Amino acid sequence: MLSVLSKLKLRARSSEDTPPRAQIAWKAFYGALYFSLYITLAQSSVWSLAYFAQILPAHPIDILVCIFIWTPLLTLSGAFLIHYRTGLRIHRLAMANKALDEMSRVDPLSKLLNRRAFLDAFAQRTEDAILIVFDIDFFKQVNDRHGHAVGDEVIETVASIIRRVFDHATDVVCRLGGEEFGVLSQGAQLEDDYRRADRARAETIRHEFAAGDQTFFVTLSGGMAHAGAGVAFEAAFKRADMAMYAAKQRGRNLILRPQFDDVREA
Repeated sequence: MLSVLSKLKLRARSSEDTPPRAQIAWKAFYGALYFSLYITLAQSSVWSLAYFAQILPAHPIDILVCIFIWTPLLTLSGAFLIHYRTGLRIHRLAMANKALDEMSRVDPLSKLLNRRAFLDAFAQRTEDAILIVFDIDFFKQVNDRHGHAVGDEVIETVASIIRRVFDHATDVVCRLGGEEFGVLSQGAQLEDDYRRADRARAETIRHEFAAGDQTFFVTLSGGMAHAGAGVAFEAAFKRADMAMYAAKQRGRNLILRPQFDDVREA
């Protein structure tokens, strides 16, 4: 009997067309069958010296009881446990994939969204918005004078200031790259966005940084542009970036609103 079951088991394993649920059922069935056979044999007189010496099988009634009572019950229990363990593994894998996806969308230094995630948010906006581009003034000099570790601290601090100021549920803040940051403000008024952008500038210049026995300050320049529903990111970013560089040309530590032409194009 066991040899017949073994052949059936090998045939089921060798079938490449066996669906996953059928494979689980086969595993549960054979696990339950072998365990129930073990219980039947262990509780019968087959383990007596007389039976063991003669190598006789268990009583046929015991085997029938094993097959028709123990096996179905244990098969159901085994199938449940296998499904539970499989579901648990799938859940853990899904959580791990979600964590990896979130990590791939976040800048590791500033803890803000990265450029790719920002572009996705821009494409999915549901209303007219304002795009703001910030840039830390003379950041290369900070790295050259105080080292990259201090430069990283400056980026982290400015990122936290911008994130704290632009705290509306519809605000999207990112690190575009290097010392440049981007903000997408949806649903707010232009003047409110300008006041918040200028507040981020003011809080930045008030923050004192330390490098050894020296202290220093940094300033922030920014440009704003309208980002209507039909405006592509490249067009809006170009206008905001041009406004930001115009602020630098005017002496830095300045935020420039959208120009009249920008409003008309939007």
